[in-house]
Amino acid sequence: MKNQEIASIFYKIADYLEMDEVAFKPYAYRKVAEVLEGMEEDVKEIYKKGGRAALEKIPGVGKNIAEKIEEYLKTGKIKHYEQFKKKTPIDLEEIIGVEGMGPKRAKILYQKLGIIPNFIGGKSIIKRKNSP
Repeated sequence: MKNQEIASIFYKIADYLEMDEVAFKPYAYRKVAEVLEGMEEDVKEIYKKGGRAALEKIPGVGKNIAEKIEEYLKTGKIKHYEQFKKKTPIDLEEIIGVEGMGPKRAKILYQKLGIIPNFIGGKSIIKRKNSP
């Protein structure tokens, strides 16, 4: 079901936006992700029946988010998300999964301190950027 895949990406976009200290948008992406997760009908079927206009009828989905859903259904990717991943090449999901670590702390570790934490087998290993 495409709903879960798209919801997962929207949660990650929300985290990246939060790292960039963007107001309001992280909440909007998380809200839509929750709606998608709770839907019984697949967004792919909704799109087939009515195109982008049908997507915009989903609660919380406006023009911009509908475009991103459409893009994912057509290409399997969302350009906006891919740009975030290139800009901040860390495994955000893994880092945020650590208790007490949110998007803002991950940003500080990555940008300000120049380190990337890797959490393997419950152990924290700190690597400096550009180190082997």
